[in-house]
Amino acid sequence: MMEAKENFEGRVSRLVNYITRAYKYNKPSILFAMYLSEFLRSDVDKSLTRALVELELEVVSVDAGKNKDLPSFFSAMNSGSTVFSVHNMDKGFPDALRYLNFKREELIEHNVKAVFWVREEELARISLEAPDFFAFRNRVVEFMEVPTVEERRPALVEFALEIEYKSLDEIKRSIELKEKLLAELSAEDEISGYLLGSLGILYGQTGSYKKSLEYFEKALKIAQEIGYRRGEGAALGNLGLTYYYLGELERAIDYCEQAIAIANEIGNRSGEGNHLGNLGLAYAALGKVERAIEYYEQALAIALEIDDRHVEGTTLGNLGNAYYALGQVERASEYYEQALVIAREIGDLHGEGTWLNNLGVAFEDLEKYDLALACYLLARRIYREIRAPEIERAENDINELKTRMGEKEFQKLMDTVEPKTEEIIRGILAG
Repeated sequence: MMEAKENFEGRVSRLVNYITRAYKYNKPSILFAMYLSEFLRSDVDKSLTRALVELELEVVSVDAGKNKDLPSFFSAMNSGSTVFSVHNMDKGFPDALRYLNFKREELIEHNVKAVFWVREEELARISLEAPDFFAFRNRVVEFMEVPTVEERRPALVEFALEIEYKSLDEIKRSIELKEKLLAELSAEDEISGYLLGSLGILYGQTGSYKKSLEYFEKALKIAQEIGYRRGEGAALGNLGLTYYYLGELERAIDYCEQAIAIANEIGNRSGEGNHLGNLGLAYAALGKVERAIEYYEQALAIALEIDDRHVEGTTLGNLGNAYYALGQVERASEYYEQALVIAREIGDLHGEGTWLNNLGVAFEDLEKYDLALACYLLARRIYREIRAPEIERAENDINELKTRMGEKEFQKLMDTVEPKTEEIIRGILAG
């Protein structure tokens, strides 16, 4: 086991050395990293990226399926410290091969440093269909072992459970990797259950709720078959939240209540807090806001007890929504501000955008138009950065404020607020 680990690290170091040597002598470097397991490929890629970033090199991930003219992409994006990490070569075939073969001189001209992640059959096809480009290769480094579940269990579980990503592109990339890993480990029930649950959440983050349901139902079935009560509760809770998003509120309540019962049975306080919060969402959507507040307060108490900052922030924001629905706008804005502070502290960009936008609506209702506009502008900036679909909401709120104020007055306000948006937000949070 120790020998395999050293070999793995040694091969990563070899890739790093090839690249750093190319920078030292101002030469191009075309490397192929051949892999068998998608999980191992992801693990190697992360290790390589960490090592290169420590050397102050910029790693740019490139999807060959979306950027088939790779030489042109490299030329446009290359800087004095760029390393390209190219994946999905098969999705770029055959066009990507033609571009690489016929425009190979551009790689030399711009001193491109790139690592191409390929399976054995992809490498064979490159050698046959793009022989001139293939001849430019510096090295082929193999990562062909199949990691056993027991050997890689901690890393597998960590990867399978990972659901926090900052952008839509990162979410989609994670979905792609986890789908491939799920196919590799289809016989491993426990790991497959983790992956199915994670994929359900990630598909939900892209708005694909029907797809989420499919994965959560499969995760639920596996958890029940192997007697994994914690996983069963998580799947039931996720089904409840998904049915809430789909507007099937009675069904959502039923699943959330089942999830809470299991959390109580096994003493899972974190799960209980999550499910209580989701139950509050369903009751709020039914118009039973006071009852929703009861559930939110229970969820908040648990989050504070176990120091779950993410749930604490989300619950504070949901309390803001509830009090806004009751017409208590000042109180709602206080909760939004608390939620915003936490989102910033934990790096939750999506949450930051949401609570900024909601806070902007509250300020607009209170006729504090400068504060409202600052919130909308920063929310829009964040949504644009993470490519979130909610950017349309921020745009609409800005346009509605413009209509409410009149174009001339709005433009005067924009000229004043836009240059100091961040300063205004800091002032709000400082009280």
